[in-house]
Amino acid sequence: MHLLSALLSEGSLIDLDGTFFIQMGLFLVAFFILKTLVFGPVVRLIEKREEMIDGARLLAKELQAEAASSEDELAAQMRAARLKAGEEREKLRAEGKRLEAQVLEKVRAETAKELAGAEATLDKEAAKVRAEMQAQTPVLAKQIASKLLEREVA
Repeated sequence: MHLLSALLSEGSLIDLDGTFFIQMGLFLVAFFILKTLVFGPVVRLIEKREEMIDGARLLAKELQAEAASSEDELAAQMRAARLKAGEEREKLRAEGKRLEAQVLEKVRAETAKELAGAEATLDKEAAKVRAEMQAQTPVLAKQIASKLLEREVA
C-alpha cells in the first residue's frame, strides 16, 4: 500500500494521467501490428525451416539406408562375379590342359611315326650295307689270305 500511495503522490517518478492510457493503447496497436506483420511471418519461417531440416534429416537417413542396401547388394554381386570368374578360370585351365594333352599326343604320334620311318630307313640301309659286305667278303677274304700267305690265293 505504501507503493501505491507513493505512485499516486505528487513526488512520484511516474504520473498516472490520461497519457498513460494513450501510451497503453499505442503499445497495444503497435504490438498487434508487429505481431501480424513481423512476428507471425518470422515464426512461420522458423517453423518452415525446422520442417525442412527435419525433412532433410529424414531424407538423409533414407539415403543412408539405401546406400547401405546398395553397398550390400554390390558386395553380393562382386562375390558372385568373383565366383563366376574363378569357375571360368578353372574351365579355361582344364581346357588348356586338355588341349596341351592333345597337342602332346599328336606330337608323340608324329615323333613315333618319324622314328619308325627313320628306323625302317636305317634297317634298309643296314641290309644294303650287309648285302654289299657279304658280296665283298669273299674278295676281302682272298686279299687277306694272299697277304698272309704272301702268295695269290684262288
